[in-house]
Amino acid sequence: MKEIYVMHGEKASIRSIAKALGISRNTVRRYLRDPDGALTPKPRPKRPSKLDPYTEYIMRRLAEGMDNCVVLLRELRQQGYTGGYTILKDFVRPLRRRGHEKATRRFETNPGEQAQVDFGSFVYRQPDGTVRRVWGFVMVLSWSRAIYVEFVDRANVETFIRCHLNAFAKFKGVPRTCLYDNT
Repeated sequence: MKEIYVMHGEKASIRSIAKALGISRNTVRRYLRDPDGALTPKPRPKRPSKLDPYTEYIMRRLAEGMDNCVVLLRELRQQGYTGGYTILKDFVRPLRRRGHEKATRRFETNPGEQAQVDFGSFVYRQPDGTVRRVWGFVMVLSWSRAIYVEFVDRANVETFIRCHLNAFAKFKGVPRTCLYDNT
Protein backbone atom coordinates (compact mmCIF):
# COMPACT_ATOMS: atom_id res chain seq x y z
CA MET A 1 0.00 0.00 0.00
CA LYS A 2 2.83 2.28 -0.92
CA GLU A 3 0.33 4.41 -2.86
CA ILE A 4 -1.30 5.53 0.39
CA TYR A 5 1.96 7.10 1.60
CA VAL A 6 2.72 8.67 -1.79
CA MET A 7 -0.74 10.24 -2.07
CA HIS A 8 -0.66 11.38 1.56
CA GLY A 9 2.74 13.00 0.93
CA GLU A 10 1.12 14.90 -1.94
CA LYS A 11 -1.39 16.29 0.58
CA ALA A 12 -4.35 14.17 -0.62
CA SER A 13 -7.15 13.76 1.91
CA ILE A 14 -7.94 10.42 3.52
CA ARG A 15 -11.30 10.41 1.72
CA SER A 16 -9.71 11.00 -1.72
CA ILE A 17 -7.03 8.35 -1.08
CA ALA A 18 -9.70 5.81 -0.08
CA LYS A 19 -11.81 6.64 -3.13
CA ALA A 20 -8.86 6.48 -5.54
CA LEU A 21 -7.65 3.11 -4.22
CA GLY A 22 -11.08 1.58 -3.65
CA ILE A 23 -10.52 0.91 0.05
CA SER A 24 -12.21 2.19 3.18
CA ARG A 25 -11.16 5.37 4.96
CA ASN A 26 -10.46 3.33 8.10
CA THR A 27 -7.96 1.21 6.17
CA VAL A 28 -6.18 4.36 4.97
CA ARG A 29 -6.09 5.71 8.55
CA ARG A 30 -4.72 2.42 9.86
CA TYR A 31 -1.84 2.46 7.35
CA LEU A 32 -1.05 6.11 8.06
CA ARG A 33 -0.99 5.52 11.84
CA ASP A 34 1.31 2.53 11.46
CA PRO A 35 3.76 3.00 8.58
CA ASP A 36 6.05 0.22 9.84
CA GLY A 37 3.31 -2.42 9.94
CA ALA A 38 3.34 -2.77 13.72
CA LEU A 39 -0.44 -2.93 13.73
CA THR A 40 -0.54 -6.07 11.64
CA PRO A 41 -3.16 -8.44 12.97
CA LYS A 42 -1.92 -10.69 15.72
CA PRO A 43 -2.72 -14.38 15.52
CA ARG A 44 -5.84 -15.20 17.47
CA PRO A 45 -5.44 -17.41 20.50
CA LYS A 46 -6.47 -20.99 19.83
CA ARG A 47 -9.93 -21.69 21.16
CA PRO A 48 -10.38 -24.88 23.12
CA SER A 49 -12.03 -27.61 21.07
CA LYS A 50 -14.85 -29.86 22.21
CA LEU A 51 -12.54 -32.66 21.13
CA ASP A 52 -9.66 -31.68 23.47
CA PRO A 53 -10.75 -33.88 26.42
CA TYR A 54 -10.97 -36.89 24.11
CA THR A 55 -7.75 -36.59 22.07
CA GLU A 56 -5.85 -39.07 24.22
CA TYR A 57 -8.60 -41.67 23.75
CA ILE A 58 -8.73 -41.01 19.99
CA MET A 59 -4.94 -41.36 19.69
CA ARG A 60 -5.06 -44.68 21.55
CA ARG A 61 -7.87 -45.99 19.30
CA LEU A 62 -5.96 -44.89 16.19
CA ALA A 63 -2.89 -46.76 17.47
CA GLU A 64 -5.12 -49.84 17.83
CA GLY A 65 -6.05 -49.49 14.16
CA MET A 66 -9.52 -47.97 14.61
CA ASP A 67 -9.74 -45.02 12.20
CA ASN A 68 -13.43 -45.28 11.30
CA CYS A 69 -14.86 -41.93 12.38
CA VAL A 70 -18.45 -43.20 12.59
CA VAL A 71 -17.40 -45.83 15.12
CA LEU A 72 -15.19 -43.36 16.98
CA LEU A 73 -18.04 -40.85 17.15
CA ARG A 74 -20.35 -43.49 18.62
CA GLU A 75 -17.73 -44.39 21.25
CA LEU A 76 -17.07 -40.74 22.10
CA ARG A 77 -20.78 -39.98 22.44
CA GLN A 78 -21.00 -42.76 25.03
CA GLN A 79 -18.29 -40.89 26.93
CA GLY A 80 -20.17 -37.59 26.80
CA TYR A 81 -18.77 -35.95 23.65
CA THR A 82 -21.20 -33.34 22.30
CA GLY A 83 -19.27 -32.20 19.23
CA GLY A 84 -19.97 -33.09 15.64
CA TYR A 85 -18.74 -35.61 13.12
CA THR A 86 -16.88 -33.13 10.90
CA ILE A 87 -14.54 -31.88 13.64
CA LEU A 88 -13.69 -35.49 14.49
CA LYS A 89 -13.12 -36.38 10.83
CA ASP A 90 -10.88 -33.32 10.33
CA PHE A 91 -8.86 -34.27 13.43
CA VAL A 92 -8.44 -37.93 12.40
CA ARG A 93 -7.68 -37.42 8.68
CA PRO A 94 -4.00 -36.39 9.01
CA LEU A 95 -3.40 -39.02 11.69
CA ARG A 96 -4.61 -42.01 9.73
CA ARG A 97 -1.99 -44.57 8.90
CA ARG A 98 -0.98 -44.24 5.31
CA GLY A 99 -0.71 -47.89 4.42
CA HIS A 100 1.45 -48.63 1.46
CA GLU A 101 -0.84 -50.05 -1.14
CA LYS A 102 0.52 -53.32 -2.31
CA ALA A 103 1.02 -53.47 -6.03
CA THR A 104 -1.23 -55.98 -7.69
CA ARG A 105 0.23 -57.79 -10.62
CA ARG A 106 -2.43 -58.07 -13.24
CA PHE A 107 -2.83 -61.61 -14.52
CA GLU A 108 -3.03 -61.48 -18.30
CA THR A 109 -3.94 -64.30 -20.64
CA ASN A 110 -4.39 -64.66 -24.36
CA PRO A 111 -7.89 -64.74 -25.84
CA GLY A 112 -9.58 -68.10 -25.30
CA GLU A 113 -7.01 -69.26 -22.76
CA GLN A 114 -8.88 -69.03 -19.48
CA ALA A 115 -12.16 -68.32 -17.70
CA GLN A 116 -12.61 -67.79 -13.97
CA VAL A 117 -15.63 -69.42 -12.34
CA ASP A 118 -17.31 -68.84 -8.99
CA PHE A 119 -20.45 -70.40 -7.55
CA GLY A 120 -21.98 -69.10 -4.32
CA SER A 121 -25.25 -68.87 -2.42
CA PHE A 122 -27.39 -65.82 -1.73
CA VAL A 123 -30.32 -65.39 0.63
CA TYR A 124 -33.09 -62.95 -0.21
CA ARG A 125 -36.54 -62.07 1.08
CA GLN A 126 -39.38 -62.37 -1.39
CA PRO A 127 -42.19 -59.76 -1.53
CA ASP A 128 -44.46 -62.08 0.48
CA GLY A 129 -41.85 -62.17 3.29
CA THR A 130 -40.54 -65.69 2.78
CA VAL A 131 -36.79 -66.17 2.79
CA ARG A 132 -35.25 -68.05 -0.11
CA ARG A 133 -31.74 -69.25 -0.97
CA VAL A 134 -30.52 -69.11 -4.55
CA TRP A 135 -27.18 -69.97 -6.10
CA GLY A 136 -25.22 -67.66 -8.34
CA PHE A 137 -22.94 -68.94 -11.07
CA VAL A 138 -20.42 -66.44 -12.46
CA MET A 139 -17.96 -66.99 -15.30
CA VAL A 140 -15.54 -64.26 -16.38
CA LEU A 141 -13.32 -64.56 -19.44
CA SER A 142 -9.82 -63.66 -18.28
CA TRP A 143 -8.75 -61.81 -21.41
CA SER A 144 -11.83 -59.73 -22.26
CA ARG A 145 -13.38 -59.64 -18.77
CA ALA A 146 -16.71 -60.56 -20.38
CA ILE A 147 -19.03 -61.89 -17.70
CA TYR A 148 -21.85 -64.42 -17.55
CA VAL A 149 -24.12 -64.62 -14.47
CA GLU A 150 -26.92 -67.11 -13.83
CA PHE A 151 -29.03 -67.66 -10.71
CA VAL A 152 -30.32 -71.17 -10.03
CA ASP A 153 -32.30 -72.83 -7.25
CA ARG A 154 -30.14 -75.95 -6.92
CA ALA A 155 -26.45 -76.49 -6.23
CA ASN A 156 -25.67 -79.88 -7.70
CA VAL A 157 -23.33 -81.21 -10.37
CA GLU A 158 -26.02 -81.29 -13.05
CA THR A 159 -26.89 -77.60 -12.47
CA PHE A 160 -23.20 -76.66 -12.34
CA ILE A 161 -22.53 -78.33 -15.70
CA ARG A 162 -25.67 -76.80 -17.25
CA CYS A 163 -24.49 -73.32 -16.13
CA HIS A 164 -21.15 -73.96 -17.83
CA LEU A 165 -22.86 -74.99 -21.06
CA ASN A 166 -25.10 -71.89 -20.95
CA ALA A 167 -22.04 -69.66 -20.43
CA PHE A 168 -20.16 -71.32 -23.29
CA ALA A 169 -23.19 -70.81 -25.55
CA LYS A 170 -23.36 -67.13 -24.61
CA PHE A 171 -19.62 -66.65 -25.22
CA LYS A 172 -19.84 -68.71 -28.44
CA GLY A 173 -16.83 -70.77 -27.44
CA VAL A 174 -15.08 -72.76 -24.73
CA PRO A 175 -11.93 -71.46 -23.00
CA ARG A 176 -8.93 -73.79 -22.86
CA THR A 177 -8.97 -73.84 -19.02
CA CYS A 178 -11.35 -72.80 -16.23
CA LEU A 179 -9.99 -71.49 -12.94
CA TYR A 180 -12.35 -72.26 -10.05
CA ASP A 181 -12.83 -70.35 -6.83
CA ASN A 182 -14.56 -71.97 -3.82
CA THR A 183 -16.12 -74.80 -5.78
